[in-house]
Amino acid sequence: MTAKILIPVDESETTHQTIQAIIDNKELLPQEILLLHVVDVHLVHRLVPDIQKNMVYEAAEKSGGRILEKLAEIFRDAGFKPELILKLGTPGEMILEVVEEQNVQLVIIGRHTGGGGFRSLIFGSEANHVVRAVKCPVLLF
Repeated sequence: MTAKILIPVDESETTHQTIQAIIDNKELLPQEILLLHVVDVHLVHRLVPDIQKNMVYEAAEKSGGRILEKLAEIFRDAGFKPELILKLGTPGEMILEVVEEQNVQLVIIGRHTGGGGFRSLIFGSEANHVVRAVKCPVLLF
């Protein structure tokens, strides 16, 4: 049985650095991976009138799909076989949900830099949230 590995991705420089590190170590990983992109729509509930929410969600899904496909192509070019997962919601919560749904054995996630130390402890980050809450090993880049 091949381990299921989840790689949450976005358009950040951190994601691109994480992808490069994964590709540099591809001989250590299975070819089949799960790529997850979460479109964070939590502000939609507060800022967008109900009548326009569906339109905003549809546009967000299309945009998220394009981002996911573009990043998946990088993995395909390196010999991986990504399964694409697109979710709308809060990234940390959606990552935890996918880990449970897909019975993931390892999450590989980039940690956005900038805060660090005390600031990360106070304000947190999606990576920190995942590390504390997920029930499988996490590899941080």
